[in-house]
Amino acid sequence: MTNESSNHSLSVQSANDYFKDGEKKFRSKDYQGAIDSYSKAIELNPNNAIAYNNRGNAKDELGDYKSALNDYNKAIDINGVDASFYINRGVVKRHSDNIEGAIDDYTKAIELDPQQATAYYNRGIAKVNLCDHKGAIYDYTKAIAANPNHAKSYYNRAISKKNINDIKGAISDYTKAIEAMPVFASAYYNRGNLMDRLGRRKAAVTDHEKALKIKPQLITAINEAGENKNLVENKIANDFSNEEDRSRQGAFDYYSQGNAEQKRGNNQSAIDCYTKAIEVNPNYAEAYNYRGLANYNLCDYQAALNDYSKAIDINSTYEDAYIGCGLAKSALSDNQGAIVAYEKVLVINPKNVAAYRNRGIAKELAGNLEGACSDWRQASSLGDADAAEWVKAQCC
Repeated sequence: MTNESSNHSLSVQSANDYFKDGEKKFRSKDYQGAIDSYSKAIELNPNNAIAYNNRGNAKDELGDYKSALNDYNKAIDINGVDASFYINRGVVKRHSDNIEGAIDDYTKAIELDPQQATAYYNRGIAKVNLCDHKGAIYDYTKAIAANPNHAKSYYNRAISKKNINDIKGAISDYTKAIEAMPVFASAYYNRGNLMDRLGRRKAAVTDHEKALKIKPQLITAINEAGENKNLVENKIANDFSNEEDRSRQGAFDYYSQGNAEQKRGNNQSAIDCYTKAIEVNPNYAEAYNYRGLANYNLCDYQAALNDYSKAIDINSTYEDAYIGCGLAKSALSDNQGAIVAYEKVLVINPKNVAAYRNRGIAKELAGNLEGACSDWRQASSLGDADAAEWVKAQCC
């Protein structure tokens, strides 16, 4: 009897040793070694649900989703009231493209633990995969309520808000993500893109420069938006889903180089960089817009107009691109076309000073001084000093 008790104690002790070794190897990213250690722990203690769960995590890291799913199922069979097991099974189901199954598991985790921020967060990601952005926003909001400092919930909610065209809401969420995580490079990058989309180029450049300062090689950056995995006892979290894929990061790298070249006055080099960005991401409206500016600076007005028009095709509310389009049309002596471009800006943003000022110039060139004066007065009322001088000089 004494010997049997002693042998049982030794086996349990050895199982714990293998379990701890598995944790250590997982932390050092030796996933196969972790699997081997957890397997030995399970051989010695077949009822260790956490060992099955953690072995599933390691298998998931290696892309062995089917075997990982079996381990999570076993963990749940042993202990069906641990929300973390359902969260992790949801992750592997999502990786296996079983999105509905993943949502079911995250929902079960929420039923077991209504304050489980990770479950809401991951369910939000799964809903994005189904293009249910409003549903995702609901889940990210619940995750934030459970964990007000969860930067990635703000970040992903911003992405979903952008996808339903709530640009101001998206910018606000990127700002909150940055407040929660001041070194969140992708949040600066995405906020900069939206600033650019609203024609706020100075703010956009500031955000992009901050992103590059934090993470100079964005093309090799780790994922900034993803699912959290729990190793239960030691609460190790790992990130998965990447909302901004590596190709877009590469395009941004070329785009940023183009901005730097343009600041130095190297317009042709800037064009080359923007062209490479467009080759990587053909829907990069900002790259078309600033390539248009570089072409304009080189007096290639038709090429500039083509680029501005392409930026508008991609983003029909891109104020800066319409402004550029107007300038290029004026340079090509199409003043009426320029006026139409500026009018489109004012439909989007009735307080765009540049649109009033430039439309006034186009009207003056078209022989409509009265109309020009009206626009310059409006620009002057919005703080444009040049327009105020033109009113004094030309408008009685």
